[in-house]
Amino acid sequence: MVEDSKNPFDDFNAVSRSMGVPPEYLDFDILEIYTSYKNNPQSDMALATDMSIFDDDAFFVDEKLFIIQSYKVKFYDIRKESRAHLPKISLGANRTGTKVAVTIKEDTLAKYTPTFEKELVNAIYKKMLKAGFLIGIRDHGFRKKISKLTSILRIKEIIDKSETIVIATGVEPEPSTDDKLIKYYKNNGKEDTGDDKTKGRRDIDRGFLHSVLEGDLIMEYLKPIRGKHGKNLKGQVIPVDDPKTTQEVQITVGPNIKVDEVVDCIKYIALKSGYVSEENNKFDIKEELDVNAINLKSTGSITTDLASDVKINVKESNYLKDAIGAGMKVETTEVRASGNVGPDAVIKAKTVVIEGNTHAQSKIYAQNANISLHMGFLECDEARIDRLEGGKVRAKVVHLNRVLGGDIEADEIYIQTLHSNSTLKASALISLEELKGDNNKFIVDVKNVLNANGDITAHSARMKVLEDELKALPKELEFKRNIIDSNKHSINMIKERLMQMRQEGATPPAAFLKKLKDFQGLVAEYNQILKSINSKQSELATLKDELVSMESIIFNAKIINRDRWTELNEIKFKLIEPPIDIKYSTKENEIIRVMTLKAGVNGYEIKRSNEI
Repeated sequence: MVEDSKNPFDDFNAVSRSMGVPPEYLDFDILEIYTSYKNNPQSDMALATDMSIFDDDAFFVDEKLFIIQSYKVKFYDIRKESRAHLPKISLGANRTGTKVAVTIKEDTLAKYTPTFEKELVNAIYKKMLKAGFLIGIRDHGFRKKISKLTSILRIKEIIDKSETIVIATGVEPEPSTDDKLIKYYKNNGKEDTGDDKTKGRRDIDRGFLHSVLEGDLIMEYLKPIRGKHGKNLKGQVIPVDDPKTTQEVQITVGPNIKVDEVVDCIKYIALKSGYVSEENNKFDIKEELDVNAINLKSTGSITTDLASDVKINVKESNYLKDAIGAGMKVETTEVRASGNVGPDAVIKAKTVVIEGNTHAQSKIYAQNANISLHMGFLECDEARIDRLEGGKVRAKVVHLNRVLGGDIEADEIYIQTLHSNSTLKASALISLEELKGDNNKFIVDVKNVLNANGDITAHSARMKVLEDELKALPKELEFKRNIIDSNKHSINMIKERLMQMRQEGATPPAAFLKKLKDFQGLVAEYNQILKSINSKQSELATLKDELVSMESIIFNAKIINRDRWTELNEIKFKLIEPPIDIKYSTKENEIIRVMTLKAGVNGYEIKRSNEI
């Protein structure tokens, strides 16, 4: 029976009675699909003769577009018609119904017939019809893929693997975007994982101060954006919610922030470097910040970009309290503290001024540092310290008023008054005005200066390799020499015998020729080792000469003492090549204004002079 139907599944019972066929033996083929549509409620339905009109997304998602389908179908008794064996198929769709796919299972019993493709498509369409999906709409390439599967079946005579094919795609909705205020300056790049370690970092570094550089995007207000509705393959519109506006606030800015508003957002850009000041939704860029103290309770650690030009003034001056508390990390352009620096505090800045004292367990890294009482670790370009008590200083130039024990390493060291138990290491100058103690070490060592580019390290490493090789090669040379000497007599006899045989026209034994060849190879190896020894000795001598030439700047270095010497102060000039120390121990009330290193005929010596 062939008839037109809006939904063949709804007609089963009536057709069953009309044909006299029980429903379980009744099936149908879809012969034709009629698709009608309208996008104007007042107009009549039109029959779509070209299904590609629905491929246009804008046309398809039109909320006024209404699509219905009807079908010409052929009902038949499955007991009377023989059909091709089809593989199992299953239909699937995504959550929104905008993508429908079919999975065709592997099947060793499926055989190719001229009607296989048509019957497979019919079976798929019936599943789509039963699920309520539109058929033949937006099915880009579906029929080609079914044809390809049929061709594979024709060649292989089996479907050897399951295959999933997308039948059709609708239009996914674009969700609305709620408004959002992004404060980029607060993003320090640390992910809060919620574990104890992260919590500890969060407690110490609370983001009390946020630095920015000129031109940085400080904040961005993203305006709410209305999304776009979609449409699924049942022809149903998929609505989207209206965007929420929850972050819109009245933001005012100072003269150091530029406001750039475009269609979908408002951008706030820094016009100078500094830190972001926020007070009652008024934002500005400032350079100088005054705080009473930097500690876990009030601020937490403060870290900014060293190029941000942020200056921090810490006002706490009570010597019983720390201006910069225990374990705090401060990183900014300039730090000025009226009081003390606590244990395990770390300061990194271009300029550091500490009017109190630094704890023995504190660390400071700076370009320029000015410290009243230093007991911790300091690394900088230039330092000025009123009093050093057991602290460590690594600098290019350091000026100290009083030194009561400590460890100083610099290019140039200037000390007003030196007491006992200090180690002073310089590459160019140690200048002392007044000496009040003993057991101090004055060391001139140019190695660090020369090794700024890694030259000394490279030379030393290569020299060590050469020296190790030159220790082993002579033993190998001697071993081969002994073999040559012990075989020389027999080889000479073989040579004489070979000469006689050539004159007689006789063929020499292979054993003679092999022994002579082995001996010649041994001599060649001996000569190669000898050549290698000479080459390495020459290279080693050149490297040593280069080191001596490089370290010649040590002869310009001076130790100056404008006071009388006390006893038991050690003077030491450290040479790299040869690796020796030239020492001198001072005597009580000895007057030596200047000490330098001198190279003499008999080696090196410390030159002592009273002429500054």
